[in-house]
Amino acid sequence: MNTKTKVLFMAVILLISVVLSGCVGNSAGEEKTEESLSSDESSGSDEPGKITVTDDLGREITVPYPCERTVFLVENAMNSMYAVGGADEISGIGAVWYEDTKAPFFRAIDPNYDEKRLSKGSEQPSTETIATADPQVVFLWASDWGSEDIKAIEETLNIPVYGVYIDSLDDLQKQMKTLSKLIGKEEHGAEVIELMNESMEKVTEVTGALSPEEKPTVYWMWGDVYGTAGLNSTANALIERAGGVNVLNSWTNETKNVEHPVLNLEALLALDPEVIYMWNNENLDPVNITSGDIVDGIDFSTWSEISAVKNGRVYEISDPFVYDFHSPRLPLAMMYVAKDLHPDKFAALNLTAETDQYYVEVYGVHYPGFEPA
Repeated sequence: MNTKTKVLFMAVILLISVVLSGCVGNSAGEEKTEESLSSDESSGSDEPGKITVTDDLGREITVPYPCERTVFLVENAMNSMYAVGGADEISGIGAVWYEDTKAPFFRAIDPNYDEKRLSKGSEQPSTETIATADPQVVFLWASDWGSEDIKAIEETLNIPVYGVYIDSLDDLQKQMKTLSKLIGKEEHGAEVIELMNESMEKVTEVTGALSPEEKPTVYWMWGDVYGTAGLNSTANALIERAGGVNVLNSWTNETKNVEHPVLNLEALLALDPEVIYMWNNENLDPVNITSGDIVDGIDFSTWSEISAVKNGRVYEISDPFVYDFHSPRLPLAMMYVAKDLHPDKFAALNLTAETDQYYVEVYGVHYPGFEPA
């Protein structure tokens, strides 16, 4: 090989080495970026003055930063926005269930609540009405990417929609962290989340030490009676942290893992829960079940052999607002359920005092009455 050929050969080798080195470097950089994004709820946007966040459905949306005008068509997420200090950033409010009982609270923490209402009661506003609030993002409950409600708003108004969907207790705090980041109040959001954790520890420090034999099996009963809490649901997590065991752990039906499976009488009798815990039901009370009454066509005398009924261990979430565990008031719901499941363990827990203190620390008002703290 002559000298000229050798030089050419060495140049080619050097060029190949540089290219390969560059490829490896780029690959590592891309992998690091993907890891960073996957561990955080949001990422920066190339557009100045904007932020890209991931909603509860896993959809990325880009909104102005800090976000100053939000419309909430889902109430529990609105409660989270209020908790992280976002009252001024709410420009429109849609459906509110049982508004007569909740409005005094919302007015106490947001003097402009009535002016922000876009509809009455549980009725949702039209897209034209939503537009009058000039939102930069709309919050809407949705369980999948293909939600027609999301499409209607995004395509008609050209406004991004944040899909709200909570199916675990951890999802709630993740959502709150994202909301506080949207409005530039991350420090405030972190303080509220820390307060929630400290309040829940008052329960979990006790229930975490219970033996399996001390934890009763619980049938969670939604408003459709035979509809219950699946093993992948917020209510299931609530039961577990409050010191119970979801009775569906013993069910062989594959639907036990969905968020809201539906049983029948035969399955419920076979599972034989030690406790029945009802979500608030206007037409049904625990005494109707223990007395074997007929309510809405269901003959509860057929439940008489269930252990929970025989032992009078049928309870109800008496106030769906105060104990809404899809909202920042989750710790209060956990205390409430834990006291029913383990009255001896939580005899010293004063729920009235705890509720007032929690409202003062999170919302700045007393409970009940909502006087400024």
